[in-house]
Amino acid sequence: MPILFDTTPLLRPPFQAPEFAPTQWETAESKAHFANALSRFIAAGFKESLFTEILYRRLALSFGLIAWCDRRGFLDHYFRSLHGQVAFLEETLRWNPCGEPFSTWCDVERDVQSRLRSANLLAAYKALFDAHKERSERQLLRHLQEKYQTRNMISRTPIQHPGAATLQAE
Repeated sequence: MPILFDTTPLLRPPFQAPEFAPTQWETAESKAHFANALSRFIAAGFKESLFTEILYRRLALSFGLIAWCDRRGFLDHYFRSLHGQVAFLEETLRWNPCGEPFSTWCDVERDVQSRLRSANLLAAYKALFDAHKERSERQLLRHLQEKYQTRNMISRTPIQHPGAATLQAE
């Protein structure tokens, strides 16, 4: 059964500057730009080419995420595997935005979280991860069955080891 992702709630309508409060250091426009860039990145399946240095620098300061040392480390940890992507979505949604919109980016964090919940992406990514894991486990099971069923067809011969009791081949 295919797992469908509907990212429309994440992307539409685009975030607009009037939705956010400017801080002493950043404009409402820069907040909207970040929210839209992050939404596009997530909606595109965490496409690496969309994870710019600018997006990394702001994201590393948002949602309580660990900054790592650099963009590459952040990518490796969160975005190069389904396990990391699920962890990113879980941590992002679990974060409790704090502060005031005039001094932090809590307004952006709340709005992005709201859209992530509307798109239900965490459930979709968890289902995708579970399907991938099951497929891998079934492949491993087939491999092991082939390996050991062939082995069991060999007659069971006692094995003598010097100084030890007789062991039976399994």
